Amino acid sequence: MKKYLLFLPVMLLCSLKMYGQSIKFTDLVFLTTLTNDAVYSNLLQSNAFRQDYSENVNGLQMEYFKSIGAKPNSERIIVGRYSRLYNGTVLRTLDYTSTDPQNILNMLSQAKRYGLELKFRGVDNSNNIYIYDNSFYQVSIYLRRDQTSGLVEIKQKEYLGFD
Repeated sequence: MKKYLLFLPVMLLCSLKMYGQSIKFTDLVFLTTLTNDAVYSNLLQSNAFRQDYSENVNGLQMEYFKSIGAKPNSERIIVGRYSRLYNGTVLRTLDYTSTDPQNILNMLSQAKRYGLELKFRGVDNSNNIYIYDNSFYQVSIYLRRDQTSGLVEIKQKEYLGFD
């Protein structure tokens, strides 16, 4: 019985330092398809992010969000970049950055489980680079070699289906 009485406080102390990432890879993919207003509404409802600021960059309205959870400001989401196709279709891009490398490693494993195919794996002077792809999305994941931060960039692709 004494072992259990000691074990419970130790577990409580250990759990004080633990936290999870604020958003999952599947949520980021979902947010990529939405307009800026819809992304704002979804992130506001999740209570994990708040809008940091917005600005106009080369005619695009960019929205910047930061985490407000256990480690505030450790995660950021940037939406607003897009390209418009000749037929009017809008292909959006979402950027997720984190100063916790474990969050980026989690995104790597979640991208594999999502069914994306690894197309490229390499390194440059400052990053480990992973590029995943499927018919709908291209995902580039950059993890700093010094393990200080990382970036996940999700781009919608034009799907050429046959009717």
